[in-house]
Amino acid sequence: MMDMDYKCTLDTTDSFLDQLKAHQLQQEKVSLLLDVGGWERAEGMIREIGNKDGVDYLVLDNGASLNIATIVAVNGVFKTDCSC
Repeated sequence: MMDMDYKCTLDTTDSFLDQLKAHQLQQEKVSLLLDVGGWERAEGMIREIGNKDGVDYLVLDNGASLNIATIVAVNGVFKTDCSC
């Protein structure tokens, strides 16, 4: 059982890019929380990860294209500057 005081976070200077690539490689479903002027959820299998014009993005199996910089949580791991 996990202690309720336990906090699993990613440093604010880090990106979820490495984690997302690992989930894609292992063909694991991801649950994402994004901050796009409001909170949005997205989930699915990662079909593609790329960079266009200096912006890292991913495409889910449902066709949704997401800017990786807007992701504040992946499978329950939050950025430290995210206060929920």
